[in-house]
Amino acid sequence: MKLLVLVVTILIALFSPTLAYASTSAPTEVTAFTNDALSIVTLISAAAAVFFLIRGGYIYITSTGKPDALEEAKKTIRNALIGLVLVFAASSIVSFLSGALVGDGTTTTASNLPITQIESVAPSDGLTQVLIDAVNGFIQNIVESSTKPIVDGIMTFLSTTPSLLENASIVKFWLIMLGITDTLFVLVVALLGLQFMSASTFGFEEIEFKHLLPRIGLAFLGANVSLFLADYAIKASNALVSGVISATGGLNHAWISNAVTISSITNGTAPFIILIFLLIFLIVAIVLLLMYISRLIVISLGAVLSPFIFLLSAIPKTADFAEMAVKGYFVSVFMIFVHVVTIQLAGTFLTLPEQTNNSLISVAVAIGLLLTLLKIPSFMMQLILFSRSVGAVRHVGSQITNVLSTDSSATASSKATRSVTTPRKTVHL
Repeated sequence: MKLLVLVVTILIALFSPTLAYASTSAPTEVTAFTNDALSIVTLISAAAAVFFLIRGGYIYITSTGKPDALEEAKKTIRNALIGLVLVFAASSIVSFLSGALVGDGTTTTASNLPITQIESVAPSDGLTQVLIDAVNGFIQNIVESSTKPIVDGIMTFLSTTPSLLENASIVKFWLIMLGITDTLFVLVVALLGLQFMSASTFGFEEIEFKHLLPRIGLAFLGANVSLFLADYAIKASNALVSGVISATGGLNHAWISNAVTISSITNGTAPFIILIFLLIFLIVAIVLLLMYISRLIVISLGAVLSPFIFLLSAIPKTADFAEMAVKGYFVSVFMIFVHVVTIQLAGTFLTLPEQTNNSLISVAVAIGLLLTLLKIPSFMMQLILFSRSVGAVRHVGSQITNVLSTDSSATASSKATRSVTTPRKTVHL
């Protein structure tokens, strides 16, 4: 019965491979990117499934008199078929879950979020108000002339990340590094062979032979396509950013203009607050702009050096460093997406009715937003390091548990051996 259900599922997946998404309000940029990515994953999964089926069939044919090999062959074939069905049915599964969770989405239409712009209150007539308007305009001109270039630069870096494949210099440097890496792979394979033959003698970390060749092949393949993988990650980030921007009506500048608009200048605290805000805002904005420039440099440098990272991943002692480097690169790429979401979310605080004319809240939100944007990369790296430390502690705990269980079983076995009494033989003379 299980075999029949499996065959029917495979036939349905093979004869109905068309991608179909549930009716949602997702941005078209994200949907198009997901469609292309799923097509590539489907092709790769089909090729991998053919390889695993051939391997499982070979093990099955040569498993005569080997129960363990027979079970491994069955497991390989079963996992390949189930994984292939999951890949082909991924769109149907997600559509089914979306329909079960949100119901019928036929009446849902994509529209921009109602993020209202903040307008200044028209001043009343009078000589005092004219003086206030003059001072307000003077300070406003100073602020706009100082912040406009910085704000324009920040918004430019937020909107999109340049593609790596379109930069001829990056591609040229990557090809040079790839040639060096392919040459060094010979030395790495030789060192791995030396470690494999001398691990048991010198106490090095042992590597199973069935994992050695796939590890080398995966590292070599990753090094030769590393630039394309990095560029694909940038495309994914741009798709997410474009989806958020189009769904929310564009980047909101209200938090800047409202924070420097003086609603009342009758007391002596408003000018001081504005000047303090201007000083803090300019300093933090310059630091944020430099961080965005450094991000582009790190992305380009990481793409050029990516073949060496995959080369290090093939060596057991440096595999952890390569893993952390890849995670840090992903943080640098997708940091902009988190920043765009943060800016749009902070803009909603300034559209609340009770905060529209409150300059103090506007100043606090603007400064807090810039400081939050500066703290987001370090926070994301802390999450990665924390997850890694938790995994290491769990691994050490499992090893300690295995050692304790082994010692307890050995102690129980020795006690049982000592408890067995050998009958004495009496000789009568």
